[in-house]
Amino acid sequence: MKMLPGCIPCLVKMAITTARIGGGDERQIHSSAKQAMRILCAGDFSRPAPYFSAPILRAVERVIKQRDPFRKAKRSSNRAGIKLADELGRPYIRKARSQKDRVFRALRAAIAGNIADSAVVPDLEGRIEDKLREAFSLKFSWQDFDRFWKKLGKATHILYICDNAGEIAFDRLLIEELSRMGKKVAVAVKSGPALNDALLADAREVGLDRIEGVRLLETGQAMMGVDLVSASGEFNSAFRKADLVLAKGQANFECLAGKGGKIFLLTLIKCQALEEALGLKKGSAIFASGETIIAKTHIG
Repeated sequence: MKMLPGCIPCLVKMAITTARIGGGDERQIHSSAKQAMRILCAGDFSRPAPYFSAPILRAVERVIKQRDPFRKAKRSSNRAGIKLADELGRPYIRKARSQKDRVFRALRAAIAGNIADSAVVPDLEGRIEDKLREAFSLKFSWQDFDRFWKKLGKATHILYICDNAGEIAFDRLLIEELSRMGKKVAVAVKSGPALNDALLADAREVGLDRIEGVRLLETGQAMMGVDLVSASGEFNSAFRKADLVLAKGQANFECLAGKGGKIFLLTLIKCQALEEALGLKKGSAIFASGETIIAKTHIG
């Protein structure tokens, strides 16, 4: 989908938040904001907003001289995610009465993990357990689960595109269910720092590499979301081979909505711009087919 007007101030705020979390002083934070505005002024707004994240984040990293500003926050999120996925997620899934119900509950657990976003809630550390517990009571405001379940039955290869560190501990619960069904799952993470998005080290820390039938790969990018045009050959090969693609998080939603019916998008709505475009409240949980979300809304 193309850049929404409301995305512009959010991208500047992203630069400010990254500089602040990376330990930047006032001068560096101001400089980071100016760099973001310079990049946006020269940009093509027909492209999705997450495409601007790579040049903006690289500029901020140069200003604050910090390659991975969210490194500490990601480690903290992973530890909390592992603990709460075991304490909350697994017992919740064990209550299922059928395989279909197990997968749906695992989806609920995965969306609960999407709340662990220190890039959107910078002061999350210290409150992450409470926020995750709250998220387990979320109801889907939009869900195409029956459509997904029908396609899942015929699928052999699945591509799972991860979002944030910490959150991936909850993704593991869903990936485990897919593995138990005999699916081959390629799990994609970023190739370099992009806010608090998961890297290979994060995926290994929460044990994604220890699930049977799972293969870890990188997108070839260090940006929010994914750009299919410039993604790695390995990623695009997995994308083409996949019978189903599960994409986590709002940035992946913005990049992949409308890219085909085999894509399913699982996220919370985290900003006012997308809230208005979709006609859903901020904080809404959605599990949407990449086709239906475009057909039934005005985003493009």
